[in-house]
Amino acid sequence: MQARRTHLTLTAIATLLAMATAGTVAAQSLHADDRAYFASAAAEQTARAALGEQVAALQDATASDPATRFRRAEALQARCLRHHGYLHLQAARNARDRRPAQALDQVMGMCSRIARAARAALRDAPADAAWVAPYGFLRARALQEGAAPANAALDDAVDALADPALDTFARLRRQIMHSAQYPQLQGDGRLWDTGTDRQSLAQHPDRALREAGWKGYWQGLQSRREPMASVLLGLVQVNDAAARLQGDGSATARGYRRMDLDAATVDATLAAIERHAAQRRAYQDMLLQHAAHSGLASPQVWDTTLPDAGYTPPLLTLPQLRDTAADAMQHLGPEYVAELRALLDPANQRMDLAATLGNRSQDAFPVSAPGVPSLLFAGRRSGDLESDVEIVHEAGHAMHGQWMQRGHASPLQQNGSQWLTEAFAIYNELRFRDQLYQQAQDPRAKAYYLKSLLDDMVLQLFTASEEAQLEQSIYQAVASNALGTADDLDALTGKVLARYGQQPERYPQLRSTWIGKRLMYDDPQYLVNYLYAGLLAVQLFVQDQQDPDGFRQRYLAVLGEGFDRAPQQQVAQLLGHAPDWPALVDADLQVFAQNVAQLQALYARIEAEQGA
Repeated sequence: MQARRTHLTLTAIATLLAMATAGTVAAQSLHADDRAYFASAAAEQTARAALGEQVAALQDATASDPATRFRRAEALQARCLRHHGYLHLQAARNARDRRPAQALDQVMGMCSRIARAARAALRDAPADAAWVAPYGFLRARALQEGAAPANAALDDAVDALADPALDTFARLRRQIMHSAQYPQLQGDGRLWDTGTDRQSLAQHPDRALREAGWKGYWQGLQSRREPMASVLLGLVQVNDAAARLQGDGSATARGYRRMDLDAATVDATLAAIERHAAQRRAYQDMLLQHAAHSGLASPQVWDTTLPDAGYTPPLLTLPQLRDTAADAMQHLGPEYVAELRALLDPANQRMDLAATLGNRSQDAFPVSAPGVPSLLFAGRRSGDLESDVEIVHEAGHAMHGQWMQRGHASPLQQNGSQWLTEAFAIYNELRFRDQLYQQAQDPRAKAYYLKSLLDDMVLQLFTASEEAQLEQSIYQAVASNALGTADDLDALTGKVLARYGQQPERYPQLRSTWIGKRLMYDDPQYLVNYLYAGLLAVQLFVQDQQDPDGFRQRYLAVLGEGFDRAPQQQVAQLLGHAPDWPALVDADLQVFAQNVAQLQALYARIEAEQGA
């Protein structure tokens, strides 16, 4: 991904040949061995039916001993999580087959009923019962839930209407975008699709193809802007109205509250990021200047996505990916590294990957459950850097699940704060990029990997902020009846992007960014999780260098305990102090600035060698 220069014809040919050869080496499909979860699909179905009966019996046993009920709920939840992981994997292997997805919905309902029964048991338990002590956070939530009971009939009625509507909007988004008309390009002896070939075109040495690819992608998005506006505005209205009817305030307020945050905290964090917008703009300008110094006249944003001339990033084999990821996490100690190597070793059949997508889901996720080894799914592994970073990210999630097993975390406390969960995975990906940078020798290679690390920080800090601000702004504008058209969404998006260092005035296509924000449609109010996950992940990245021994102890302790405390308390243990989010923004951006200075020095060295 980096700054450009003119290529000699022979250099371009050599680059493409090297990429083709490396792609052949890296392409590999793996089928995860899921028999530790269930011997077969039929065995899972039989066990699921039995689980359903036992969950119903648990719900009926309201007069029995609370401790007995709770222990039973824990055991049933462990089994339910195993079904969830197994069915999630089956549904992703063949996205055309709705049966595993429907079974997964059934299992998610069972897991929710088990959790509710467990909370009821905690409410019924004597306050001084010794067995309750490890579940203090869960009990506090249960008591809070019981102290202010919602109108269950109203909640059920609203959910019965809103949930199918939101699912329909998400399906409509996928169907509409499937019909987007991305321009086709002829060049370099083949036909390119500016949608599916977007990443390849962004790294093509032919500048005209890069530009056409960039513009074609945005043209494809904009080809569906009117129906996408109808979907997004309708979804926002339904989601916000449902939250207000259920007494949660706005959908945005409900989302923040579920994160253990509030609107004032989020607004202060966003304002802190906005104050650093000039840093993002300066970084973009530095990339363009390097492209100009490397021989490009009037460089543009599509000229900042290539390595320097003469350098071709290698495509890693799966063993190389495993070794690099393991080396990146050495500071966490031999036990963590051994677990990570075991997960990523192709011989252990714990990864489910394919070289071509086919009917597989275009997704990536971990598969974890008590009592069985964690697995990892990626719909397609292309073998390039970003594809491998995706695998390392999901490996971070899988390792979290594995470490909770080592720590004997309760199955009822293995799902919690989404932003804290994401922070652990993002931390792994930052370490992976840094490892590639540290071990590179060629200054062009070092620049390539350092820029990838900086781009990741931009994503975690600036892009996450503009996404959180954009979704918040859309909900506020819909509530005040200030949005009604695709043009309105474009205008609002442009204002938000400009606040966080983007240049919609120079590249008006960016105003259509709202169309491509998948999570705004598929998982409303989730995007803001990435802001806090990124802020924390960058700090973890810094602290493991400043205090490696202390950090390792704090990190592994929190990683293994599950979500048995409020997330802010766990963050305080990780950092050694209570989080001050605006101050954390300033600290993270200082780290960003230091790495930008290192990249600038590398660019100066490369430019001097080019001049020689």
